[in-house]
Amino acid sequence: MQDQERLKADIESTLEGAGLRLLEFSLSRPRGEVRVRAVVYSPKGTGTNECAKATRLMLPRLQILLGVQDADIEVSSPGIDRILKSEPEWYAFVGRALRVLMKDEEVWREGRLEAAAQGRGRLIQADGPFDFDIAAVMKARLDSTKEGE
Repeated sequence: MQDQERLKADIESTLEGAGLRLLEFSLSRPRGEVRVRAVVYSPKGTGTNECAKATRLMLPRLQILLGVQDADIEVSSPGIDRILKSEPEWYAFVGRALRVLMKDEEVWREGRLEAAAQGRGRLIQADGPFDFDIAAVMKARLDSTKEGE
């Protein structure tokens, strides 16, 4: 597991140098093969070009660090209505429209994520800012219906 975390950190650093954020990473070795699944994000847009770029950057790192010649690499974008799954995603999606359901509330809050740092977030809503602990969020997702506003 520690080796996978080191590999993830290396891949993350490599992708960041190319303007991509690594949101998810998994490595498995079925039948002796190397299989990697990754979700990448670019604030400028994440399409097939960004996914292909990530694949091209990851393969040499996998070859060097794992000593393999080839790997099955699947890279995808986070999707337009992604459910945020980890705290680092909050930092990646600053500036994006979100829907947030707090653990102690029954109504979704909607707004633009203005800031996220040190476990805290700030959502700008129509009626003003809402500051919150990320740990107090039950569910959050990108809101593609508000993009472009």
